[in-house]
Amino acid sequence: MDPSQPSLFGDETESLYCEVIVELATRSLDRVLTYLVPDGLRDSVRVGSCVRVPLGKQQVSGYVVGLTNRSPAGVTVRALLDKSADEELLDEAQVSLARWLADRYRSTLMEALRCFLPPGATRKPERTVELTDLGRTPGAGRSLEAAVNQARVLAALVENDGRNVWELGRLFGGGKEGVSRAGAAVRALAAKGLVREVRRLKRPAAGPKTRQVAYLSDSDHDWVALLERLSSRAPRQAEALSSLLAADGDAVPMADLPRDAVRALERDGLAHVAQERVLRAPQTRGFGGESAHALDLNPAQRVVVERVTDALSAGHGARLLLHGVTGSGKTEVYLQSIQAATEMGRSAIVLVPEISLTPQAVGRFRARFGDRLALLHSALSTGERFDEWMRIRSGEADIVVGARSAVFAPCRNLGIIVVDEEHERAYKQDSEPRYAAQVVAAQRAAREGAVLLMGSATPSVEAYYHATEGDGGIELVHLPERIDDRPMPRIEIVDLRQEPRDSRHEAFSEKLVAALNECVEAGDQAIVFLNRRGFSTFVMCRDCGLSLQCPDCAVSLTYHHQSRRLRCHHCDRDEAVPERCPNCDGYDIGFHGMGTERVVDQLERAVPGARALRMDRDTTAQKNAYDKILRRFAAGEANVLVGTQMIAKGHDFPDVTLVGVLNADTGLNRPDFRAGEQTFQILTQVAGRAGRGSKDSRVIVQTFNPEHYAVTTACDHDYQSFISRELAYRRLNRYPPFAGLVRLVFSDEDEQRALDVARGCAVTLQELGLAHQQGAVHFMGPAEAPLHKLRGQFRYHLLLKGPDAEAVRRPTDALIERLGDTGSTAVVVDIDPTDMM
Repeated sequence: MDPSQPSLFGDETESLYCEVIVELATRSLDRVLTYLVPDGLRDSVRVGSCVRVPLGKQQVSGYVVGLTNRSPAGVTVRALLDKSADEELLDEAQVSLARWLADRYRSTLMEALRCFLPPGATRKPERTVELTDLGRTPGAGRSLEAAVNQARVLAALVENDGRNVWELGRLFGGGKEGVSRAGAAVRALAAKGLVREVRRLKRPAAGPKTRQVAYLSDSDHDWVALLERLSSRAPRQAEALSSLLAADGDAVPMADLPRDAVRALERDGLAHVAQERVLRAPQTRGFGGESAHALDLNPAQRVVVERVTDALSAGHGARLLLHGVTGSGKTEVYLQSIQAATEMGRSAIVLVPEISLTPQAVGRFRARFGDRLALLHSALSTGERFDEWMRIRSGEADIVVGARSAVFAPCRNLGIIVVDEEHERAYKQDSEPRYAAQVVAAQRAAREGAVLLMGSATPSVEAYYHATEGDGGIELVHLPERIDDRPMPRIEIVDLRQEPRDSRHEAFSEKLVAALNECVEAGDQAIVFLNRRGFSTFVMCRDCGLSLQCPDCAVSLTYHHQSRRLRCHHCDRDEAVPERCPNCDGYDIGFHGMGTERVVDQLERAVPGARALRMDRDTTAQKNAYDKILRRFAAGEANVLVGTQMIAKGHDFPDVTLVGVLNADTGLNRPDFRAGEQTFQILTQVAGRAGRGSKDSRVIVQTFNPEHYAVTTACDHDYQSFISRELAYRRLNRYPPFAGLVRLVFSDEDEQRALDVARGCAVTLQELGLAHQQGAVHFMGPAEAPLHKLRGQFRYHLLLKGPDAEAVRRPTDALIERLGDTGSTAVVVDIDPTDMM
């Protein structure tokens, strides 16, 4: 509370109460708890403070989300204990946005608040075992002579109180059996009143990193004479003093010095030791050639930057959708728009899909803005992300580049949020709260008077509709041409239905093989795109037709040639290829389908001069592997890059003159109303990797569906025709943007339990007045989810559909309120789902 505004809560003699959300909050505890603020904390507790409060017999941490001078009627209010930290991690604006987030996406408020906390600050609960007063009494264990396990546990707690059951399980050999024996002993001791189980929060996973350093004192000494005297009588002190003198006033890490010698110098007043903050800065560098200066803009780029600058100057914000063809210079527009914001003393956030966070993009931002730039994405360690977060919060870094969670970065005086590749599904969070970063960005920009600039060569259907026909308050701006008037690559379609079945190259048509050979012989580079990884997409017995599947996910296992193992790409199950069929005991087990690993193998056979690099989740599993592969390709160490969606966007390689798409139909048959849109987007994006330099370029698209409008319009670079067809399809079938959707997913290791809960929800919806597949607001299902079994869980889903988001909100809220305890069945409520699998 600001003491300069005492009138906010009336007279100072009135009691002050704080509304708290505790960190242990579950759905059952997802409510505000009111506590009295002691007089000694009145001036320091404010909205956003982290406090320690009593909850039952426990003491837990929580966050203040409101202050009031009114006590809830009929309730005895307990006092909060103290503040957990002097420094506030949240402010009122963040708490307010968290409340909106929890309400919009039906999450708990604590889960929403965690989005705004520093990386690693969330503390998970754990159960610890403590001695009671009776258990601390000398001789308390004498009665346990016959209960050996109980005696061992009690003795261990006397030696080191407050252990969890897993730690106590090590007394009995560890593992499940050890934990089971320890748990039984703890329960028996608790029944005798000797111990109790307490639920506490673990320490944060990350915090500031420090190191001990030594300095020379400021005393006026004849350091040379002193060094000579010490050399004969205390050579290690002389060694330490020599190192400190060589540092010329800078700190020297204690780890590099003889510790005892430094302490001796400190006692004599010649040096002093201190703790110094160590910044865990992400190591980033571009590919070279990035400009530190703004580039000349063409007329279309200039119009967009001027529009952003005008909105920044007006101070009331704006929402702009930038539709720019691939290679049209969107990144330079972002850079100069951000420059305009920072010149006005405002900060900036740039959101990119995780897959596009490449050295090229970061290199350009780093070259332009230097150390003012901070990075926030999952490839960094928790410590690195924590330090970057603190740099942003302090104002040391006022430009943030990151993946979807960067939308919550604690920027001061926010001026602009850029959402690159606005259409990407990667912006949807797949755990609670299941937010869409584009929607959160729009809400935050509106609240802070910032400009929202969303860019894409293939805008999402919803965004484009709201910018052209709807009432979404979005303004459409265009970059219709590539920079320097470079032509779009010519795209050729290969109808795979007409290809010879006995083709020598399987994955490659004759036309693509010929084009790859020409490209390699000319000294150019090529990209080959396949939306799969592994060697073969499935392994099947030719005798009985059995396809080897993951028992936990009910999807085909993929064969990986390098490791000669079968792997599930959903749960990472890994097993050997069986010598005989587990169904018919036959030996004729064959590999079918095509993965990236097999494509590389065939490519190097079909194109003798090909030097290929492969990029998929397997080859980029290690930290910085993604960057290393792209750097090698940029340096010309390989002339063909084979990969999945990782290579489809965000890359600018001027020597790439050929792009081959092996199977354009991969996503068309997905049971998802967005299948056509996603196919158009991926084809347009991957085709846009060609022709970035001055040379002529071409794209060869192999497909079994050459007549599908998503394929034909992408090959014609015709977004307008595509969006016209897609909107007509969505309007006819009542899908977004002409409808609001909520998807409920029910999962359980017991299939019948999952189905029973799903059916119970359908009955509840009928009781609420909704019909099955009929009416303005209705529901569909329950039915098996397309991925019916995933990570050992059977899955059913149910879809609520209405004319808009508000129409489906009311029955969703009523259903959640009636849901109650679903036992072991997990229920996910996904607002505006982007993944229907």
